[in-house]
Amino acid sequence: MDKFILGIAAGFFCCLLALPSIPCQLNSADKVKSELNVDLIYPYSRVSLDKITLIAGAQTNNGMNVSPMVVGLSLHQWPQQGLNCRHVGRSPYSTAENTGIEKWRYPSDDWSDGSPIIDTNGTIYYGGGYYLYAINNNGTLKWKYYTNSILGEYGGHPAIDNDGIIYISTVYGSYLHAVNPNGTLKWYCKTPEIDTSITIADDGILYYGHIQGLDARYSNGTLKWTFPCGGVQSTPAVDEQGIIYFGGIDSFSINALYPNGTMKWNYTTEAWVHGSPTIAPDGTIYCGSDDNYLYAFYPNGTLKWKTYTGSGMRSSPSLDQNGNMYFGMWHSKIMSVAPNGTVRWTFALPDGDRVWGSTAAISDDSTVYIGSCIDMDMNGGGEIIALGLDGTLKWRKTLCDSSLHSAPVISADGSVYICSSNDGNPEAWGYLHAFNTMENNQPPETPTINGPAQAEVRTSVKYIFQADDVDHTPLSFYIDWGDGIDRQTIDYEPGIQVPFFHTWAKKGTYTIKAKAIDTFGLESDWATITVKMPMSYELPHFRFYDWLLERFPNAFPILRCILNY
Repeated sequence: MDKFILGIAAGFFCCLLALPSIPCQLNSADKVKSELNVDLIYPYSRVSLDKITLIAGAQTNNGMNVSPMVVGLSLHQWPQQGLNCRHVGRSPYSTAENTGIEKWRYPSDDWSDGSPIIDTNGTIYYGGGYYLYAINNNGTLKWKYYTNSILGEYGGHPAIDNDGIIYISTVYGSYLHAVNPNGTLKWYCKTPEIDTSITIADDGILYYGHIQGLDARYSNGTLKWTFPCGGVQSTPAVDEQGIIYFGGIDSFSINALYPNGTMKWNYTTEAWVHGSPTIAPDGTIYCGSDDNYLYAFYPNGTLKWKTYTGSGMRSSPSLDQNGNMYFGMWHSKIMSVAPNGTVRWTFALPDGDRVWGSTAAISDDSTVYIGSCIDMDMNGGGEIIALGLDGTLKWRKTLCDSSLHSAPVISADGSVYICSSNDGNPEAWGYLHAFNTMENNQPPETPTINGPAQAEVRTSVKYIFQADDVDHTPLSFYIDWGDGIDRQTIDYEPGIQVPFFHTWAKKGTYTIKAKAIDTFGLESDWATITVKMPMSYELPHFRFYDWLLERFPNAFPILRCILNY
């Protein structure tokens, strides 16, 4: 027995010696830094085995039944795009008490085009500008990590492994960062420009697509292999046998690779494949193409069926407990397709609206959440939409004035999180939004109005509105300009200065009134400011002059000048 134990120990030691060196950069304070709230350092701890059982799909100690559709062992509430490396998108948590009230939003320093993730303790991570943010579930900052390069549209999608290491890539500068649970750098390495989210397989291997192909990388930063195939913007999915599935831009193909990086099979479509694959529990692989078809394959690569969708797909289908798929389309619609390829329903969006990169999240109470860009070609804004499994609208809310590419995620307490980008707010170019109920909510404070006390008619005049809220709940403003015109604004982060412009048509004295309204409907007291439009004499206008000047169009130049005719 002693010899047997010594043999195992010797073998383990030899394996350690055989590990390859790490071709990546370890922590370097002069290159990458982390900004911390030192009193809120991340207290990472592993969760109990019943949480692992929960994610695996059995019954928990409290009797909560979780569908076996939720597969892939993870310690976290939502660790990566599509929930797990199969991209099923179905959470084991209920949002039955969530009525779509935005309880808080947290600002970022630049656009937040990526999707958030949630760890086992409920901390939310997301990318914005140059930073990876860690936000407590009450909307306060835990820490933020500086990546030294802007994240971009695809770089803002973090993923977290079972050791609590967060991975995030930068598009401009092309680096992959591994960040410790306390917000400090573990390692980083140079990569080609990464164009997908990062997928963490069950064995901890990282997979991601870039402008030259697909990479597999160990969690210590060592490159395992690269599969060269041209541009990949399809986030890879990995099945239980370690087979990797992804779509190609240059190749127009849907591909399957063995774990060693060699080709298993591929299928050529008629257009780019931006869509990301989803793997059903029976092994069926679903993936959309820009040729306007959704494809279903057996694991051996045989085509099972293809269904015409009428539009390209830039996300992955999410699956309910019966295997029905839910996904958004490039051209103004959200769809559901049955496992046999039959279209169940279509939810129409206004012309110009697009679902760009937002993979649906399905709660345990059968609500489908998805993000949409409003009139995308004109940067009309973005919204989050909540639907029933039958396609009926539960609620929807406009979140921003630029774009929304983020996928929603669901936490254990039933909160729904999503990111957005803004153009019109100089104090925050992006936000993390949180939706759920709130107890003991207080009304917002009375707003302030700053602007001129005297102005000219028919001239646009700028006023700054600002209001705070003790609960940090987003606020809108109801503004009465005093001339019979009023407006209700969209929601803003409390405490920021929001400019609005107004033009008065007639001279006189006007009282501007404004009140702040939080997302729960509680209102502040009125704030007022008085503005005067100086009186001046206007010449009377007579029809005789109209007749005279029309009759003799080239005469009376001085009179024409006086009458401004």
